[in-house]
Amino acid sequence: MPPTKRQKTMNDSGIFLESDNDTSDAESQRPHKSDKTATNSLTKQGRTPGPYEYICFHRPLFDVDGSNWREWSDGKAERMEQEELFFDVYQPGFEKESKAGIFKASPAEHKDHKWIIMWDAWLKKDLLTRKAKYCDPDAFGLNMATDWKGWGMQEIVETTLVEFDQGFQKKTEQRLDEMWVIISALGLWLNENDHIMALIANEDGDTTCELIGLVGCALLAVLGAIDRAGALKPDARYLDLPLVIGYYLELSHDLPAYGIERQCVSWRKQAVAFFKKGGLDAQKALFCTEVRLEKLGNSPNDEGDTGPSVELAPADANKENEGPNHKSDETTKNDEKETPGKKRKRAAKPKASENDPWGWNAKFKAYKKRQGSRLGGQRYDITKMSRKDRAAAAYDGKDPLARFSLKDLREDCIDF
Repeated sequence: MPPTKRQKTMNDSGIFLESDNDTSDAESQRPHKSDKTATNSLTKQGRTPGPYEYICFHRPLFDVDGSNWREWSDGKAERMEQEELFFDVYQPGFEKESKAGIFKASPAEHKDHKWIIMWDAWLKKDLLTRKAKYCDPDAFGLNMATDWKGWGMQEIVETTLVEFDQGFQKKTEQRLDEMWVIISALGLWLNENDHIMALIANEDGDTTCELIGLVGCALLAVLGAIDRAGALKPDARYLDLPLVIGYYLELSHDLPAYGIERQCVSWRKQAVAFFKKGGLDAQKALFCTEVRLEKLGNSPNDEGDTGPSVELAPADANKENEGPNHKSDETTKNDEKETPGKKRKRAAKPKASENDPWGWNAKFKAYKKRQGSRLGGQRYDITKMSRKDRAAAAYDGKDPLARFSLKDLREDCIDF
């Protein structure tokens, strides 16, 4: 039986306009899969980096928590409570680095600081964090369906993959950067707070499994493109390769325990193969990436179609800006046609092309076709509901966002 909804008012949530928060609060993040809500708005101080420029940021709270858990499980440390971990370990480190001017600084100025990300990816992650809050009825004191937040997470991931696909289809100099921004932001965001748990706990298990498979396919698609461009190596264009691959190995390492297994997570082996092919350093990734690489490289739960061998992907810097080859889509279109009076056959395995060896094009098109008008959108975004509907769902019968303008609600300016 689902837990009883806890009544919570807007004042309890501390909802405010993002523009009202001028302090440099510790970055809001939550330990992996079992934590409370603790997020903050983007720090607004110092210089404004360029769109695809790398910046330094503070070590995520989920990694601090995971490291403590590992030391405790090895008998090397006491297991710290969440609040103790945040205030005694995480926040002092954040404040020290903030005073030293590390946040938003160029990695060239702090060569030993491994926590780096593209500026646009950081902004995207910050937006995803706010959008996730907007789908949480408890945060607004609303009495709504138990799976509302989970459906919202599915909606957010779908919308993000639509953006990834838009970058995938381009043939511009920024094509790889645009895809990498999405993959980097999505991986970090899914590990924070309870985002991945809310996603996999909603009642639409089949769609969730397929969506996790698509997320993995997107990761392989951009890693393959980076490989073909000759940039799958340390100290090349994409400085956070170890971290980003580490994000996805971390968020997926225990998914089979939640029923998401086999082909839905078969991409993990190939992600491990890319990591090894690039000669990447696990010490520049998460606290447990080295262990994940060893275990997931030969996981028995990853049976299914894993795509082409990573070793077969040739490096060619001239292919960096090439979009996908659409010729292979004809096979998929023919397979989707149904003959009246005959039982529908299972669609043939999507054929890969030279520029799309993981079949992203066909897989995402098939997913979009099945989802139809349900794909993405903002149906579960509480800030986009009418004031009347929010008031009707509120425990006190009042719209918790009554003091905010429609403009602020439309432009995702609410934070808490």
